[in-house]
Amino acid sequence: MKKEFDLLQSLLDTEFKPEKDVPMRRFGEQASFRIRALDGKDIQRIRQQAMYPTKNGEKLDEEKFGTLLIVKACVNPDWSDRRLLEGLGVSDPTEAVQKRLLSGEIAKLTAAILDLSGFGEDAEDDVKN
Repeated sequence: MKKEFDLLQSLLDTEFKPEKDVPMRRFGEQASFRIRALDGKDIQRIRQQAMYPTKNGEKLDEEKFGTLLIVKACVNPDWSDRRLLEGLGVSDPTEAVQKRLLSGEIAKLTAAILDLSGFGEDAEDDVKN
């Protein structure tokens, strides 16, 4: 007999902030960055930090948005680690991300973080249906 799906139990059992490893082979064959999903408040706060004024209002600085997402969502590496900041000669975790990662790597991590946070293809499919 097939067991009936219990949505309420699934809501209670599912991880609040899932984590995932994102391979970054440029740093070694086994190198992976561990990222964590962000909630809506975190993403909104980051979005506000990445806005800049224009003649017609405000615009999102996508590079700054991506680096702020990475700093907030990365479990490993810890971009605020003193050794990393000193080793790169920077004082801020976002500077470390910009100095150490290539633009494609920033885009890859940003997409993975947003996907893990519920903004991926599955979320788009859910909205369309």
